[in-house]
Amino acid sequence: MKKKIGVSAKGGRALIAIPAAIGMLFSGLSVVPASAALGTAPVTLTVQYETSAAPEVRWAAIGAAFIKKYPNVTIKYEAITNEAKGGPNLQVLNSDGAPDIALIPLNSNVYTQMVKAKALVSLNAIFAADNTAKRIGPPSAALKQGGNYYAVPSSVAYYNILWTNPLAVARAGATLPKGNQFSSVDELVTFASKCNKAGYAGLAIGGKTNFQASWMFDSMMPSAVTPAAFNNYLNSYKPDVPVTAKWTDVGIVKTFEALGTIAKKGVYQKGYLGMDLDQATAYFTAGKSCMLLGGSWMPGGAFKADTDKGTMKFVPGFAVLPPAVKGGKSTLTPYYGDANAIPIKSKNQEWALELLRYSISDEGQLLGVVKSGVGVAAVTTIAKAEYASSPQLVRDVISFVAKYGAQSGFTSEVPGAYGQQYLNPLIQKLQEGKTSAKEIAAIQQKELDRVRKSGL
Repeated sequence: MKKKIGVSAKGGRALIAIPAAIGMLFSGLSVVPASAALGTAPVTLTVQYETSAAPEVRWAAIGAAFIKKYPNVTIKYEAITNEAKGGPNLQVLNSDGAPDIALIPLNSNVYTQMVKAKALVSLNAIFAADNTAKRIGPPSAALKQGGNYYAVPSSVAYYNILWTNPLAVARAGATLPKGNQFSSVDELVTFASKCNKAGYAGLAIGGKTNFQASWMFDSMMPSAVTPAAFNNYLNSYKPDVPVTAKWTDVGIVKTFEALGTIAKKGVYQKGYLGMDLDQATAYFTAGKSCMLLGGSWMPGGAFKADTDKGTMKFVPGFAVLPPAVKGGKSTLTPYYGDANAIPIKSKNQEWALELLRYSISDEGQLLGVVKSGVGVAAVTTIAKAEYASSPQLVRDVISFVAKYGAQSGFTSEVPGAYGQQYLNPLIQKLQEGKTSAKEIAAIQQKELDRVRKSGL
């Protein structure tokens, strides 16, 4: 049974307390309604959110501001689990009890099937009204399907960040890359070997997770293929998109070879194949490794918690993975992940469009993401000064992305059954030495052929 918590301008129970500083911003609301026909009749909107703290805080802030603008609106929140949002939620979204705004992971089967069945409301008007496509950065291929926009992101998280332990690095006599970017796999291996000799692991990862092995593929793959080829890899699972780039092409093979070399050369901590990300993170915060493969949510999460407990006794820095091919450049990878969409069976589509539009406006992102401490706004039009209360490391990452850009990742853009869930176990086998780069490339090509013929 879903947990339902209401927020209304009439004094209904609040989802979570709103900081006073956010309330002061209400007087500056400036978003013009997308439709003059919304009216003033009472309306209740149902919004899904995941059962974790961040989305709860985000919607509390956005919802409170929205009902301040529109006192006739009540917002009812329905919590769903992490497990449900990518699977069982499909039945809910196609039922007569569908929410007005749905929580849909962009790389999930739920999103794929809803788009395929034309069961989501087009958001083209929202994107056109506020130049939304250009404000989201970098652009996400998953947001636009068949020429239409069907989802807006909640926020953005950057992954493939190599968090560094400056104390361990100094004691090992290792040298971090100039400009935070490793120039080659050989440079990373040399760095890790110095850490190993000093008693530290080079890079801690959660080897048994179903995502970290393929995370690195996301970062390194674009450095080994052309932009046109990369775009084709993101879209060629669709039967109406011609295949112009094959998985057996040299750039892909070189990327898998690079991942195999990193594993074979002992860059990771001992026993990494049996560790999840939480264990790898604890290993790093305890000072046992020079680096950790992680993301932009960690400074305000695990790092803060372990620092407060006294188990983390250093202030991290960060670096970026090397390119698969020397001379190229890897970047951080954005994840828009849990986006919001409007099911065709929504009972209040005009009002849902208005709320979604507000959620992705600069003001909505500022209130719901930045000021609420959720993370990084999905739009790049938020002034840097607004992140003053964010952790310094998060601000450093934002500045890095502003300077060097970021590149969408394969597994965060394509449906999971074809991307992350299929590819990650293959790379784990490569790390174990049980397969080769060419074998993985051939297997993934066969899967592409199967998906194009039979569907997901």
